Amino acid sequence: MIILGIGFLGSGAFLIFRLLRQTLYYRVQWISYLLLIAFFILSYAGCIVYGIYYDPHCLNYWYATLFLLGGVYVYLSCNLMTNTMNKMELMDDITLRYELLKQRSTLDSLTECLTRDYLLEVLNHRFQKIKLDEGMLVILFIDMDGFKAINDNHGHDIGDKALQQFTQLLKRRLRKEDLVCRYGGDEFIVLMEHIAIEDAQKIASDIVRRARQLSQDNVQLTGCSIGIAVLNKHSSSINEVIKKADIACYAAKQKKSKNSVCLYSHALSAANHSKN
Repeated sequence: MIILGIGFLGSGAFLIFRLLRQTLYYRVQWISYLLLIAFFILSYAGCIVYGIYYDPHCLNYWYATLFLLGGVYVYLSCNLMTNTMNKMELMDDITLRYELLKQRSTLDSLTECLTRDYLLEVLNHRFQKIKLDEGMLVILFIDMDGFKAINDNHGHDIGDKALQQFTQLLKRRLRKEDLVCRYGGDEFIVLMEHIAIEDAQKIASDIVRRARQLSQDNVQLTGCSIGIAVLNKHSSSINEVIKKADIACYAAKQKKSKNSVCLYSHALSAANHSKN
């Protein structure tokens, strides 16, 4: 039975050694456990030698049973740790996959801006907060000018690079706390909190100015137009405010003044209804 105990100890050592090779964590603990098992194996072997040459009573059933139970206990504890670590690795893998899926669902793969669905989720959360704490949120609706012509005349590869370059411009010029979303093909929405409307207009005008200086593979980009609207506790819905920013962006495109930036007003809404 002592030999059987040594066999169980050896099996436990094999399980721990496999954990040592497969996992990156708790390596010191695994090595310590292996050394402990090695000590037990040497002790068991020493007991056999001692019983054969010095005291045969060490090999009676009582002591042999204790040694066997000790080996079984070590083996079962090693087996339990192995199963636990395997489940932990599986959970870590599931968590990693979930984080990757979450990242893919919140970030646009081409521009690495927030997705439209995630933007609406953030807007809904911010809107509920604004209703309770007042405050406001400035929304920029940005549309790249002449983007369809770039795709048609120079190909979608140049168009994709133009989108990426324009996105980098937005991220460089905007504040760290501002959120940028790719709303459609060449449409972007920026959420700006804790900012005066005048300051938001200045940032928008600077974006328009810098966008006119962009070029991609010797193709001059034609800039962008920006509409501005405000989300506050008096707003009826998120979609309404986005529509207002879109109307202001359309007005900026039609105006084509020095800075193609337009702040929404009721007059714009009336003009838009009359055209429709």
